[in-house]
Order: sequence, then C-alpha cells, then structure tokens
Amino acid sequence: MILTTALRGLFRFAFGPTPEPPARSQASALVLVADGIGGLDLCGVSLQVMAGRVARGHRVEVVRWCHGFGRWHKDLTNTANVEAWAIRLADQIQAFRAERPEVPVYLVGKSGGTGVVVRTLERLPAGVVQGAVLLAPALSRHYDLDSALAAVDGMLTVFWSPFDLFLLGAGTLIFGTIDRVHSVSAGLTGFRWPRGSKPAGNGPSPHDRLCQVRWRWRMAATGYLGGHLGCDSPFFLKKYVIPLLAVPQPNENAPIGSGGQGDPALSR
Repeated sequence: MILTTALRGLFRFAFGPTPEPPARSQASALVLVADGIGGLDLCGVSLQVMAGRVARGHRVEVVRWCHGFGRWHKDLTNTANVEAWAIRLADQIQAFRAERPEVPVYLVGKSGGTGVVVRTLERLPAGVVQGAVLLAPALSRHYDLDSALAAVDGMLTVFWSPFDLFLLGAGTLIFGTIDRVHSVSAGLTGFRWPRGSKPAGNGPSPHDRLCQVRWRWRMAATGYLGGHLGCDSPFFLKKYVIPLLAVPQPNENAPIGSGGQGDPALSR
C-alpha cells in the first residue's frame, strides 16, 4: 500500500489530480484489473489514472489478489489463492450484472494476474463479460482458452512481445507459469492452439473471439519498448487498452473476430 500510494503521488505530480471514479451504482462500465505478481499494482494504478482522464464514466478497480509486496514466489505458486480469487470475482461479477445488467464488465490481467482473469472467466456463464485484455500473459502458451472465451461477449485481446525474454522466457522456464507449467509463456509467443483443438472450416468458433496483438516498433512511442514492464505505461494503456473498454452503443453490431472491438490503433 505504501508503494501504491507513492506511485499515485508520482502520477499526481506528472498528470495532476486524478478525478474520483464513479460509484458502482453510477458507473457506465466496470473494469476489474488483476496485476502481476509481487504486489506493485503498477498496471492497475496506471489504468485508473488514465481512465480517470479519458474514460470518466468507467470505474476501474484493482483486484489485490497478491500476498504483499515482494512475495512474488508465493503469488506464482499458490494455486489455491488464484482459485479463491477467481471464485470471489466470478460471484461479484454475476451479482453486479444481476443488479445492473445494462452496464458492461471488462477484465484486464497483467502477467501473473492473467491467471486470475482466465480462471474467473472459466467460472462465468456465456457472454457475461463484455471483453477482456491479457497483457504479457504469464500463462503457458498452449493453455486452452475455449472456456474463458465462452464467457466473453465481445473480444479477448492478448498483447505479447518476443522481447519479453527475461521474465516470460527464462523466468517461467525456471520458476513456472501461473498455471504451473515450466515453459516459455504466451506473453512471449502468443497463445498456440493445443494440438487438435483448432477447428477446421469456416463455422463459428470461440477462437473467433480471440485477438492476439504482437508488439510493434510503433508502440515504443508510448513507452512500451517490448519488455515486461512496458505495457504498464500510462500512454500505452491510453492508446491501446482503454479503447478496448469502450461502452458498446445500442446500434453497434461489430462482427465477432473484428479484432479489437473497433480500436483503430490495433489495425495500424
């Protein structure tokens, strides 16, 4: 909490005071952010700060699922904790949607927090969540996303970088991914379909709801240089992530698989 407060102070110095977020009862969208292991919450705080400036109707809440600052190994290996938070979040989301069915819910996960997000999605009924974003996912690259994708009404967008070698290459080979596989992570390579799981033909598939975005040099202008912490940059989140959290309009009928829910930054 001390470091999070210090981080907020730094952002206040750089960007000015952050507007107070709306209450859940008044929000136009609810965004739940599960940050990476270690308890710093850099991505969540950055997203709160930028959403407070460019998406003021959104309520962004940081899910504090970690064990405390610096306790990264316990965060990574305590699978029971991930499951407990997934159950808790799934219950919260269903209760919120029952009370405010017109308000979209989005999930954002960074690194180890993507395990919490995916396990939460797997516990939800079909189409309950409007969209989800996985940043530098510390999940094994062959993780089967089908059950998670079923809970998403729009798109599940994954940002990955072939330069995230230290943490999502060597790091997860040695210490394991959040789903406890000793391999390189999906955040380094993108998700790869388990053998025999990718459907043939042109029929509808949960995979149509998955948009994978590889790091590009143009992203460096936002502070994301391809490393693990770059996608925590407030400028990256503003340009590439917040547009994915837009409130759908009543006349909006974008086709499944359109790639990024209409965000032009992903197609440039």
